[in-house]
Amino acid sequence: MITLLNAAPDTGNQGVSALCHSVVAGLMRRGAGRMTIADHGRGLRQANWGYTSVDLVGLTHNRRFWRSDSLRTARAMGRIGGGVNAPARTIRGSAAVLDISGGDSFTDIYGRKRFEAMALTKRMALDAGVPLILLPQKLGPFRNKAASDEAVNILRKASAVWVRDAQSHAFLQENLGRDFDPERHRLAVDVAVALPQAEPADLDVNLRSWLAANREFPLAGLNVSGLLCNDAAASRQTFGLAASHEEQIEAVARGLLTANPKMRLLLVPHVHKNEAEPESDVAAARTLVRRLGSLAEGRVRIVEGQPSAMELKWILARLDWFAGARMHATIGAFSSGVPTLGLGYTDKAQGVFDECGIGKDVADLRKMDACMLADRAVASFLARDTDRAGLKVRLDGIRARAADEMDTIARQCGI
Repeated sequence: MITLLNAAPDTGNQGVSALCHSVVAGLMRRGAGRMTIADHGRGLRQANWGYTSVDLVGLTHNRRFWRSDSLRTARAMGRIGGGVNAPARTIRGSAAVLDISGGDSFTDIYGRKRFEAMALTKRMALDAGVPLILLPQKLGPFRNKAASDEAVNILRKASAVWVRDAQSHAFLQENLGRDFDPERHRLAVDVAVALPQAEPADLDVNLRSWLAANREFPLAGLNVSGLLCNDAAASRQTFGLAASHEEQIEAVARGLLTANPKMRLLLVPHVHKNEAEPESDVAAARTLVRRLGSLAEGRVRIVEGQPSAMELKWILARLDWFAGARMHATIGAFSSGVPTLGLGYTDKAQGVFDECGIGKDVADLRKMDACMLADRAVASFLARDTDRAGLKVRLDGIRARAADEMDTIARQCGI
């Protein structure tokens, strides 16, 4: 049995779900047998995902210490043999534990609690003496030396560490010193470039007509990030943005709609949360439509409902161009051959795009005000045919590399 941690498919964040399904589908195609995925439910359960069946086990960093899914309780039980604790037993009984840290959460910039969750889950595997394989992810940054020291100690003990950007690879080399091993410590592309597509079963008929190959208008897609928009003042300060992201994304939308009077704009939420929650992309998209006013009438629509990561990739693949700050939304688009502009609010997008050879297609939100960003987006849209041709040339190599890397990960798991 192989266990996958920190890729819970029930967070509402389809970027994390994309990582989960990319890993599970990739390993199942390579002959993996039983796989268990940690989520936020209770106890051990089974799930049929269509392309395969998996086991689920609840594991959450909460203060309900009397519950088996409490991370601290599970770790304590694991250190004395596991007992009746389901996640502790699962990890101790695994041939390998894979941990992807939500792609970018092995850092302390999101707060101490999230870092603790990332560290404790990895410690559970190390405590049990089970091979710990860190899947392609970003490492750091670390603001606190104690957090950095803890992370490096875990990295040193892991059986293998895969990272998805050159900056993280340099972090490994610098901090592991003589323990750095190019066979164990590898630079990779993000696993989500290999995420399968799935056609949505209940796609709205009007949206289906927009996505049809014979449509008579150009269709651009835009992700409006709830993280950056719903409390724009706070996110500007947190990430050092050059302007309010509400202003930046509105300028992009207006620029695109003005540049071509036939243009249609599809807003693609990638984090499905209750609209009252601060990270809801749907809430941010609705706000943008209101800000656009009459310009949006008949020309802007939102992807409603909660399409899965694989269904969203199917939708993204049918656009003429896409831009967004949710990185795995952009990966879903460019890995489908769609010209894509990444809107970077940290270094992570640049690192992933660089590794895929398309680093020029990132606009840094920390350096561009609303007007500059709109101009950059319009220029990117107008260059879409050239960029599509260049992307087509690169994609075979990107996909082949992702497949080779998953082959190696499967071997490291004993498959």
